[in-house]
Amino acid sequence: MQRPMGEYSIGIEDHYAWANLVSVTMSGPDDLLLDKRRVELLDRPLAASPYHRDTLGMPLPAAEQLVRDVIASANSSAKSALSSLIADLAPARCRGIAIRVPPLTELPATVAEVHADARVRNSADGMIYHQALTRAAAQLSLRVFHFDKTNILETAARARGKSVQNFEQHLKAFGKTHGRPWRQGQVVACAGAIVAHLSAAL
Repeated sequence: MQRPMGEYSIGIEDHYAWANLVSVTMSGPDDLLLDKRRVELLDRPLAASPYHRDTLGMPLPAAEQLVRDVIASANSSAKSALSSLIADLAPARCRGIAIRVPPLTELPATVAEVHADARVRNSADGMIYHQALTRAAAQLSLRVFHFDKTNILETAARARGKSVQNFEQHLKAFGKTHGRPWRQGQVVACAGAIVAHLSAAL
């Protein structure tokens, strides 16, 4: 872990039931990774993908209860994960989080509505964890910045006055200095955090 500086932003690579958090700050022209960690977003043995798999064929009351339990666990876990990270990096101040554009505009009100639409069913489980992270950020008074995974590297490179190739190589090098695993999703999350950090300063 780098020594915390004055302010930083958190980039998030969200998955089913877990996420990678990368905390990034800047010192002049340099982008610095302060912390990287994987966090769990679900109490076991709850189902990680209730909409897509576990509630299929369930009586609706039981299905709704399972989804409520998963959402409650995800919400609690997300807030705990962000709170712990912020405490670990104190007295540095978090400007906000950067996370991909949500897979859905919102979660449908019922399990039956999710099951009725294949596209929604394929995205609803991911939305549980995405929504838990953004809700936790709001509860902690953190700004939320949504980024498009397909072009955030270009956007961040342009903001830092670098070529995309050189900028991406710079972020990939964090894996050598901070240890593996260090995958492309974390590189993308770093780019999102950098753009969010710059945007929060405006």
